[in-house]
Amino acid sequence: MSSDSSPPPDEKARREQEAAEKLIRGELTLGQFLGMPTQVLYQWANTAHQLLQAGSTQQALQIFKGLVAAAPYDSVFHCQLAATYMTLEKYDEAFEEFEQSLRFNSGNVDALVGRGEIHLRRGNVPAGLADFTQATQRDPELKRRSTQRARATLLVLKQQAQQSGAKK
Repeated sequence: MSSDSSPPPDEKARREQEAAEKLIRGELTLGQFLGMPTQVLYQWANTAHQLLQAGSTQQALQIFKGLVAAAPYDSVFHCQLAATYMTLEKYDEAFEEFEQSLRFNSGNVDALVGRGEIHLRRGNVPAGLADFTQATQRDPELKRRSTQRARATLLVLKQQAQQSGAKK
């Protein structure tokens, strides 16, 4: 008797076919289909973040694109891909990825701040202020660098508005 506990070849093929069909129907993500645990994906995200911080933007971009393909419903991966696009000054792509991130987690403060920064770049000050305000409300202790930036930007804009009002 064999000690091999793997399923018979026809059973294994049936399971693989079933998984492939689920992938095609959108019932499985690519990462799930490939058997990649979330922990492994986040280790890759950490590596990509370090590459981005070190200036290896193209390498980070490739990894984050892969992570978004592997786990398309993960808000963090979309947000990090968006931040990478921002570094490359690809603001339309960044905006779309921040939007995706917020679809999956409306409370992602990093995505709120990133989207708010793009709103300001585009001259949509009210939308930028709304995103910054929402982000700082969600992180009132300013634990994240993004909300620290948002708070600083809100203060600067408030000062500018007051100075502009005083000159009139």
